[in-house]
Amino acid sequence: MAHDAPAVIISISDPNMIYTTRPFCSAENGVIAILPLTFCDADKPGKDICGKDAGESDLMSEEDARKVVQFVNLHVEKHIIVHCDAGISRSAGVGAAISKYVTGDDSAFFNSGRYYPNMWCYRKTLNAFENWTGA
Repeated sequence: MAHDAPAVIISISDPNMIYTTRPFCSAENGVIAILPLTFCDADKPGKDICGKDAGESDLMSEEDARKVVQFVNLHVEKHIIVHCDAGISRSAGVGAAISKYVTGDDSAFFNSGRYYPNMWCYRKTLNAFENWTGA
């Protein structure tokens, strides 16, 4: 997909999935940077969305959230695309937190009925934005 302005991608994948292709950066598609993250899709330790056991260490970590914040702050003037395997919960949770931080409004993610934001990802990312020191 080509973009009319520079874009960056936060790409979230499941650690149990094996992908043969990955999103890529090129002058043709306008994507200039990708932040790859890997963690299970669960709002709390227990079973993930696929029914697999997921402990706290399998979920989005504070370090993952700090990486998101650093990446967003580095690219805040660009189109920021957040995607995950299904595009419904992890990416929506991270996207909602980014939207709340950048625009002050996350309602598009919570009121549309299209997304079911992963609240673990949302809270971790918002906390990281609130604690960001620029380091």
